[in-house]
Order: sequence, then structure tokens, then C-alpha cells
Amino acid sequence: MPGKKLSSDTSQTLFAGGIFMVMLLGAVFFNLYLFAASPPWMTEISSFMERDERGGRIEVTEENAYRGMLAMSILNACAAALLWGLGYKVCRFMVRRPLRKAGFVSTRLTLYGSWVFLIPFAIPSGIFGSMTCLMAVSSGRAQQHPWVLLNLLTPVAAIGVLTLLFPRPRVLEKVFRIIAPESHGEDQQSEEEDPGP
Repeated sequence: MPGKKLSSDTSQTLFAGGIFMVMLLGAVFFNLYLFAASPPWMTEISSFMERDERGGRIEVTEENAYRGMLAMSILNACAAALLWGLGYKVCRFMVRRPLRKAGFVSTRLTLYGSWVFLIPFAIPSGIFGSMTCLMAVSSGRAQQHPWVLLNLLTPVAAIGVLTLLFPRPRVLEKVFRIIAPESHGEDQQSEEEDPGP
């Protein structure tokens, strides 16, 4: 008996999540490459980021640059904590609670079902950490203050958690049949009515 065909929503969700994870991984390696190699064209990135509204370059003193890096790093840490906290609350409300109501107490189902809901919280956190690090690395200031690389912990954490929780397609569909039976039923019905070429 042939396996059930995956819904297009499940395939698209997994594909989009995978693309975001690859982008974050690329950003981490790009930052580390700039930090280690310091290529000559790196100053172009810095000059682009330090332009004012008229297109002129903003002159930044070392003390102001240090304060800016510190402020951005603290903001990154606070934003990451806030986003991950919100993601946890959303997963408890949208996944864990409906699964328990339906009589499923499987931790595995809860974790895999949470993957979709973590993406909108983990990816922005990772992007913000990557950009914060890029501003410091491209200006050459990260070489003087290597602690700035700690900002890469947010994209690394996002990649790590999303990789560990990456669900098998069938498991993801099973979770969504339980937590959102109405929308899942409508998707299945529309696919049956329109089989395609």
C-alpha cells in the first residue's frame, strides 16, 4: 500500500525552514571568515553601514564605537531572551496544550510540533545577532574586541535548536492533524479535488 502523499503546506514549511537555517549558517561562517581573514574589500561593507542620510560617511570615535558595540550586544541578548521566551510560551499554548487535550503526552510530538512555531522567533533573533556581529567585524573593531563574536551565539543557538527539532514530515502532519484538524481537513479536501496534471 503506497504511503500517503505529503500535503504541499508541510513540504513548503519544511523547505522554507531549511532555507532559513542555511542562510543563518552562511551568515555565521561569513562573519567568522571576515574576522579571521580580514579581506581588503571588507571596508566596503563597513563604509556602507556607516553612511548618513546624505551618503557621507559618519566619523565614529573609538570610544563611541565601543559603546555602540556594547549597546548593540546587550540589545541582542535582551531581544534573544525575549523572542525565545515568547517562542516557548507560544509552543506551550499552540502545541503542548492541544496535544494534551487530545490525550497525547508524547514529548517527541510536542518538540517536533513546536518546530514550526519556533521559526518566527528563532530566525529574527539569529539575524539580529549576525548583523550585530557583522557591523563590528566589518569595521575591524572585532579584532580589537573579540567578545563581539559572542553575538553569534544567537544564530548558532537558532540553528542548533531548529536542527535538533527538525521533524520528519509524517510526524509534522500527525501533529497538525491533532492541533489543527479543521485547517488540515480543508487542505486535504482541496488537494483531493484538485489533483493537478
